Amino acid sequence: MGGIPITGLNIVCFPINELPGTILADILRGGTDQMRDADVRLVGGHSVDDPEPKYGVSVTGTVHPDRIATNAGARSGDILILTKPIGTGILTTAAKRDALDPETLALAIRNMATLNRGAAEAMRSVGIGPDAAVHAATDITGFGLLGHLSHVARASHVRLHIDSTGVPLLPRVREMAAAGYTTGGGAANAAYLEPLVTYAPTVPADLRDVLIDPQTSGGLCIAVAPHAVDALCQALRDRNVPIVSVIGEVVEGEPGIDVL
Repeated sequence: MGGIPITGLNIVCFPINELPGTILADILRGGTDQMRDADVRLVGGHSVDDPEPKYGVSVTGTVHPDRIATNAGARSGDILILTKPIGTGILTTAAKRDALDPETLALAIRNMATLNRGAAEAMRSVGIGPDAAVHAATDITGFGLLGHLSHVARASHVRLHIDSTGVPLLPRVREMAAAGYTTGGGAANAAYLEPLVTYAPTVPADLRDVLIDPQTSGGLCIAVAPHAVDALCQALRDRNVPIVSVIGEVVEGEPGIDVL
């Protein structure tokens, strides 16, 4: 807004005496490349000598108040569209235990490394706001798909119907879930969601685990007016968004989620 740049600060923990500095250089280079793609200016950062590598970016910017897609605007009749497949938490856990093939892990990594910039641009192109096409949105990260959608349901005072067969999944994720490669974060999500989510008897246990799986750099779930679904889907495809999948709808009722 008004030409004010978006700025980023690197935050990195790294065991500098245990791993080669070239690995740290690759991490920082990758982060810088992603910031460049997102039009974020790197202005500095902070590093800590730590046994477990960690990396993130603190981003500061401005947004026009009429162009904010919050999780509080979904209304009855809206259609829910998801822009990335889910399952990164389970797959990376399986990889840590040497149970996942390199090709599937590489696909999960590419999924996590894909920015949501195209999806955000698509939303802006069709319009965001109570009188526009997009009424609400949320990213899908640590609370899993159902966790973040529960926030939409409660903030918007609506109920969500999710078609479990329409949710896009990364390859082999149900297989890995059935084999027990789930996470502590997923278990915490399940406990949190117990009073908010009702599963149909036909939804198997392994798929339930995937639906609550914590995601790293997941996609966006967008609540869009029915008349604008085709326009938004086309705008997403025009921007090479990885997945454009209708996964459910917004209905009237007690805030919560029905998984069908």
